[in-house]
Amino acid sequence: MTNLANDVACKVVNPITELKRLYPNQPNPTDVDVATAALYTHHTQERSRTVNAHIPTAFWAGPEVLRAMAQYLREPLFVLDVTQTNDAHVQNYYYKDYILPNGDTHETGCGGAMDDATAKRMLHTYAGLHVLPVFIVLKRHEGHFYGVKHGDLYTRWQAEGDLTFAQDHCADYDWFNDVIAHMDDSEARQEDLDPLVDTDEGNAILIGTVDRRDRLDIAHDRLKLARLDSCSYDMDILAGGLRAEGVRLQALANKSDAGTEVAGPSGNCDHGGPPRGRASISQQGRVSYQVLQRILDSEGQEPELMSDRRKLRQLCNENTAALHTWLHRGRIPRLLAIAPGRQPNLLRLMPELLADRRTLHELFAFLPYLEIAVKMMPGGMALQWGELEVYDAQVDALREVIADAATGNLATEYCRTWLAACTSAGGSTRDRQVAREPDRWRRLTGLYLDGPTGVCPADIEADCWKVLHLLPHVAWSWAITPWGQTAAGRFGGLYHAHPIIQRVCEQVAEHAAWGEVVTFPSGVTWEDRLAAMAAGQSPQVTY
Repeated sequence: MTNLANDVACKVVNPITELKRLYPNQPNPTDVDVATAALYTHHTQERSRTVNAHIPTAFWAGPEVLRAMAQYLREPLFVLDVTQTNDAHVQNYYYKDYILPNGDTHETGCGGAMDDATAKRMLHTYAGLHVLPVFIVLKRHEGHFYGVKHGDLYTRWQAEGDLTFAQDHCADYDWFNDVIAHMDDSEARQEDLDPLVDTDEGNAILIGTVDRRDRLDIAHDRLKLARLDSCSYDMDILAGGLRAEGVRLQALANKSDAGTEVAGPSGNCDHGGPPRGRASISQQGRVSYQVLQRILDSEGQEPELMSDRRKLRQLCNENTAALHTWLHRGRIPRLLAIAPGRQPNLLRLMPELLADRRTLHELFAFLPYLEIAVKMMPGGMALQWGELEVYDAQVDALREVIADAATGNLATEYCRTWLAACTSAGGSTRDRQVAREPDRWRRLTGLYLDGPTGVCPADIEADCWKVLHLLPHVAWSWAITPWGQTAAGRFGGLYHAHPIIQRVCEQVAEHAAWGEVVTFPSGVTWEDRLAAMAAGQSPQVTY
């Protein structure tokens, strides 16, 4: 992850191609900076996954992981690629310096398949100097990498030529005295020895007088290969910079749209802070990815008309139970009066919740199947909610301009007057009309050059714009997508940078088809989500 941005700059990694491999069924970004940020987000999720978790084949470790392993080991990594008929070929991964476009040096992993003759010559040279590299066996037909054990041979070869290691770790081995005696004998015979000359006698002396890592360098000298730097990385330093690097890459992904839209997050969108807990689902509340997507894409909302009506009823029951818990946990009298009993109706609560969107956000942050909840709303109600989210973002933008010390007095007073005019009736239809007037936003740009523009871009349909502002609250995985920490004011940039967002908005606006919301790229598998939902956990980014 630390290497990624520079790997892209050196053209070692093509993030667009890599995203296509990881998410073959989705339209992927075409901008390199956007794709880099998206790939970094995927790796962030992969880093927190347990090694025994079931994952799609597209997520299996690729060459980028093997290159990084070699760089971490500070020596070559050999992969024995074994076919179903036990025919093996060798891959070699190592690292070297590249020159960045700005002239700086960047070390990163490289390598790949070797021809058999080169592999045999290289391994024969290693063996002659008692250098046992790290091996991994790859069996593609089994979908697994395997480690290789060498018994105490690796330990013995490590001890040879390294008196401190031998005394500290090897005194209990049967061969300990033989190794010490060989080192003493070799010490007296090393004069006038040319390490580049490959003879049995010379190799025996080198094995007794030179530690294993230095013998590796001699092997490379004989093979006319570059020596590999042996200084280790401080992994704590690298890990400590991951979050900042993620923020930096996301800022680069947003740079082309900087200053063209509302600056800053919506006051009603909780993109940060500690993760909220969700209501856990029952065993019966588990659903396959395909069934949920089919339900969300169906045209009918009446359970009796759906082929998956039994499962839909169960998912609705999971949401209803969560709503009952949420109402009574919060003890909100006005809402309890509207939806009494053990089977509260969300649709009956929506008019009240739309007027209190912070509470509405808290509710949807608690529901397990929030996509089902929005799917069951009449189309007009969902779009009304989205329109109010757009309005909130516009109001927040005006407040931020007023609070900005760099804003001139004329622009500040203009925004104060405008803010008063568009908040006089609590977000009424007239308030929303005043808040989105294009002429007012154009005038603000004239008064304040760096000011935002809160109007819907001309090339985005109004209903798609509303859906876009609704998605952060109704997509379970939104917070852990590549764009999950993006402020509402940059949503126009997201719409164009990530084709999957554009497609979801269009399908929801035209057909009320929410199915692709559950396909957002996040690195989280469907089994990951079900496990989190069973434990009552919200998705979160963990560095």
